[in-house]
Amino acid sequence: MAVSREEFVSIMSAFPTGVAIVTTLDEEGRPRGLTTNAVCAVSAEPPMLLVCVDRTSRTLAALRHAKRFVVNFMSESGAEVCALFASKSDDKFAQVDWEPGLGGVPRLTGDALAYAECLTEQELEAGDHLILIGLVEAGSAPDPERAPILYYRSAYGSTPSTAS
Repeated sequence: MAVSREEFVSIMSAFPTGVAIVTTLDEEGRPRGLTTNAVCAVSAEPPMLLVCVDRTSRTLAALRHAKRFVVNFMSESGAEVCALFASKSDDKFAQVDWEPGLGGVPRLTGDALAYAECLTEQELEAGDHLILIGLVEAGSAPDPERAPILYYRSAYGSTPSTAS
């Protein structure tokens, strides 16, 4: 028998993770996005990563339609933007700086530490989430002067110091 949802969330809150905002375009070309901490490298050759998206996410239909997304890895200055993209706000992009990337998919330019522009290669069903595996077609390396934001015990924070 599995642990309860509440116990599982409590267990996983003990694992600090980075935070990313996944962006895409809907069928009408409008930008859509969500905050996630479920991002993982899959392969270096070819370069692939995965993101996990809740089946109830209002961004999921756009991700499936576009078959293209950007993973914006957020810096420690981005807590408000991360909270915005975790909300049900209708026009998240009116409040952030962004520019069109490959296929017009939005790349965040203000609080993003780095980004990976992806073409969806595969979708996998996993419980109440869908796993999107993306081929990384373009991206930027992290700015060494900026630190990432972390999510730990259901709160945003930053690293105590950056590794040199």
